Amino acid sequence: MEFTVERTLRRRGRRFFVWGIIVTAVALVWLADLETNGRTTAGSDSTMAAWFVLFLSVVSVFRGWGDLRKAKRPFRLRVDEFGITLHDTELAWEQIDAVSLWHTPNTSESVDEFPASPKSRLTLWTAPGVTLRRKADRTFGDDRTRYTLVECKDLDQSVSELTAALAAHAGARFETAPRSVRPPIPVTVSGPERNVPGGEQVFADARQAGTWALVWAGAAAVCMFSFWELMISHTAEGVGAVIGLCSLGGAVACWPLAGRSLLRWHRPLRLRIGPSGIGMREFTEEEQYFSWAQVAAVTVGPRHPGSRDTRPWVVVWPLPGTATNLPHSYLLDGHQAYALVRLDRLPGGAEAVVPVIRAYAGERYTETA
Repeated sequence: MEFTVERTLRRRGRRFFVWGIIVTAVALVWLADLETNGRTTAGSDSTMAAWFVLFLSVVSVFRGWGDLRKAKRPFRLRVDEFGITLHDTELAWEQIDAVSLWHTPNTSESVDEFPASPKSRLTLWTAPGVTLRRKADRTFGDDRTRYTLVECKDLDQSVSELTAALAAHAGARFETAPRSVRPPIPVTVSGPERNVPGGEQVFADARQAGTWALVWAGAAAVCMFSFWELMISHTAEGVGAVIGLCSLGGAVACWPLAGRSLLRWHRPLRLRIGPSGIGMREFTEEEQYFSWAQVAAVTVGPRHPGSRDTRPWVVVWPLPGTATNLPHSYLLDGHQAYALVRLDRLPGGAEAVVPVIRAYAGERYTETA
C-alpha cells in the first residue's frame, strides 16, 4: 500500500500561511493606528496585545511556509509483502529488525499520564549492519539503530490504514507493545476467545450501594421530619431553632448522597470480558470497550512500571490508531497503555478476574512484576 503526504502538508501549509498573512496585516494596521493616535506607550495593554498577535501571526506564516516546502520534497512510503520502500532506499523485511508506531506526548502534557491522544510517528529499527542514508534517531538504553520515517499527522491516509498494512505484512516485526511487556507476536494471531465456554463474564461492584441509598434517604427523611416538627408545626426558639436548622442542613447533605448511591446501584463499576472483547465502566460513566482485534496486549500488574503501589491493575495496550482521548493512559517505550481497573475493586479480586482474562486474551495476556 502506498502512503503519501503531499495533500495534507499542502492543505495545512496553505491554511497556516494564508491566515498568518491576514492576521499579520491586521496586527500591523492595529499598531499603525495606535501610533497615529499616540497610544503606543511601552507596556500598555493595547500595545502588548498587538505585538503578541503579530508574533503569533508571524509564527503561523513560517509554520505554513515550512509545510509547503516540506510538501515539495521527495517522499515515498510503500508497505507490502517485500518490505518497506522509501524514496531513497528499499528495505526487505529481512533487513528490518522491528517497525513501530512510536507515540510521543503532546506539548505541555505529562509523559506518564495524559488525557489527550498522543502524537505518533512511524519508526524503524534496522537489522545489524544495515544503515539508511538519513540521520538515525538518538536513543537511550537501546543499542538498536532507530530511524523515524514519517510523522503520522502528515500522512494523507489514516493511522488505522497504516496499522492495517503493517499488521498484514510485517508479522512479528511490527511491535505493538513494549518488549519489556511482551515478546512481539503477529497482530493477525487470534486468541482463543471464540472457543472459551461459558460466554461473557461480568464483574460488577454494586456492593451495598442500594443499602446506602436507603440509609441516606432515611436519614434525609428523619432530618426533614425534625425540621418540620420544630420549625413549621411549632414555633421553635433558642436551642430548638438551632436543632431545626441543623436538621435542615442534614437533609440537604443527605439527599445528594442518597442520589449518588442510587446512581452507583443503577450503573455500578463493571468489567466485562467475553468473546468480543473487554470493557470497563466506572461508576455512572460511559464504558470504555476494546474488541480483541483492537488489543495488542493485556497485562496484570502495577498501574505504572516502577510504581510504589504494587496492587494489580488490568492494563490494555491498544493497537495504534484504535483508542484516543482515553483517561488513565500513559506511555511506555513509545507505546500507549490504558489502565482499565484496579482488581481489588471488583468482586473476587484478582483470583476471580485473572483466569477469565487469561482464557479470553490468550497470547495477548501477560503478567508484569
